[in-house]
Amino acid sequence: MSPSSPSTSQPAEQQLLVEVGVLGVPNAGKSTLTNALAGSKVSAVSDKTNTTTRSRLGAFTAGATQVVMFDTPGIVAPGQNLSPRHLRRVESAWKTASECDVLLFVIDAQRQLALPDPRVLRLVQSLRGGTIPGLSSKMTLPATALVLNKVDMVPKEQRSMMLPLAEQLSSQSNFDEVFWVSALRGHGVNELREYLIQVQGKSKGWIVPEEANTDASVQDLACEIVREKIFRAYYKEIPYEMEIVPLSLKELTDGSRRLEMDILVRSDSVRQIVVGRRGAAIGSVGRAARLELENMWKRRVHLFLNVKVA
Repeated sequence: MSPSSPSTSQPAEQQLLVEVGVLGVPNAGKSTLTNALAGSKVSAVSDKTNTTTRSRLGAFTAGATQVVMFDTPGIVAPGQNLSPRHLRRVESAWKTASECDVLLFVIDAQRQLALPDPRVLRLVQSLRGGTIPGLSSKMTLPATALVLNKVDMVPKEQRSMMLPLAEQLSSQSNFDEVFWVSALRGHGVNELREYLIQVQGKSKGWIVPEEANTDASVQDLACEIVREKIFRAYYKEIPYEMEIVPLSLKELTDGSRRLEMDILVRSDSVRQIVVGRRGAAIGSVGRAARLELENMWKRRVHLFLNVKVA
């Protein structure tokens, strides 16, 4: 997490950097929260778990302070890290967390009230002790705020239980603050943003230009959007086994953008499923991604997706 030196009107000696780790069990809404705080989509969002496969940086700048967020892969409980590759991702996530100035531990409040997830309590307790389940060594973690997300989805008859839930979780750890938010609707996001701005930052320069909200390239962002649509379109393990490879990006003379990507799959049978009859399935993915990219960039987009067996 070493900063570069982006050009800015803010004197370098006055620039403060606050690094934030966004953590939680899978599907708690971490990507949606990062997108809401950054003010734009910087990480794939779907209803499947572990759609975030690498730390995606989101950022916003207020005055002399730049807040950067590392949206980490969903943390899973001991015994569930069956894949060595997945275990490496989880360990990398916690290493990122230990290097941050503050952590946001995100919990799906609606799900936790309806069907409590035992992983949540175990991870909350681990934050207090500094020993993370499934890792071989202790990590020194920074201050942590509890973020109860998706509060807008809590049924009216269960809303009286939200405060006891927060008290139960807070009693198991040393949370600095508790926030109630709906990342999807934006409720409580401004209060959380103000809290992050007030965190004691480092005087080591900003990572991205002050008008930027991510370090991702245009191609990176396009791949994130395509990946989100893939996770929404296909079932079971198929989305997890695909790899998106950006091939080209061209700025055309009429102001539009032309992007081409390869979508790599493991077998011809999977390729047939992904492509669909007469290309209908991948065509639907491409249209959905193209429309979102056009809305994001305010320009016409030509998107070409090639499904290939790796």
